[in-house]
Amino acid sequence: MARTARIILLMMSICSSAYADTLRVISLYPGHSENIFALGGSDMLIAVSENDDAEFLPSLPRISLRSGAERILALRPDIVVTRSFAVRLNPNMYEVLERSGVRVITLDPPSWEEFPAYLKALAESLNLDTEYALSRLEDIRSGIEAHAHEKSGAERPRVFLEATSRELHTCSPDSWAARLIELAGGINIASGARPLRDGSAVASWGVERVLEFRDKIDVYIIQTGAMNHSGIQDFHAREWSRALEGVKVVELPERYMSRPTIFGLELGGNELVKIFWGE
Repeated sequence: MARTARIILLMMSICSSAYADTLRVISLYPGHSENIFALGGSDMLIAVSENDDAEFLPSLPRISLRSGAERILALRPDIVVTRSFAVRLNPNMYEVLERSGVRVITLDPPSWEEFPAYLKALAESLNLDTEYALSRLEDIRSGIEAHAHEKSGAERPRVFLEATSRELHTCSPDSWAARLIELAGGINIASGARPLRDGSAVASWGVERVLEFRDKIDVYIIQTGAMNHSGIQDFHAREWSRALEGVKVVELPERYMSRPTIFGLELGGNELVKIFWGE
């Protein structure tokens, strides 16, 4: 009986220690939240931002970027992971958090090339498996590329992405969306588009240029989300859309096309492969 009691106490001690060692993390950017989850850190997350998708960990509290420090401190976090835009929006809150002993990690959304270094930095800061992070990224990218190469004998589809219906902006040539289209085997017909400003993922294009290239578009992607509320029905309601008769028109969530996450890469890339190659 005494032996059984000692075993129970030992198990309770182990569980208690494991729980004590688990970091309590608040993520204030949806991309960070999804990547922490994808890297096996879902148990760490105790709250996410109000901008995270409603279906993502719906039981967790949602935090406004304009919240006071008291709202966050009440959750007793060890770490808050954020981005520089949020810090500039509410600098006083972060100053109070750091003075209160909460570690603030600021990581900006990475470019395509920066994504491996970003994942490594995120994993290391939360004591997650860095090798797993990088190997999973490589496996996903290689898998998408392999599917596209299986169709190497077929003609590559020519693609236009609508980033916003207003003024008909598209994706910048070096943006995450443009690189994802390329990885899945598509050709971005707007590769000559100029970003709205340095580093912007959105570029000018316009209806006139779409019509100028109408005979060179096989797939027209409408990116839906916070930046663009238009969908396929809205597209067909546009008078000029008749000029694109015969073009495959699809809509994909912004989080699939432009959010730099492992989930976005995998889901968005595989969706594009299906759209481009009919799988």
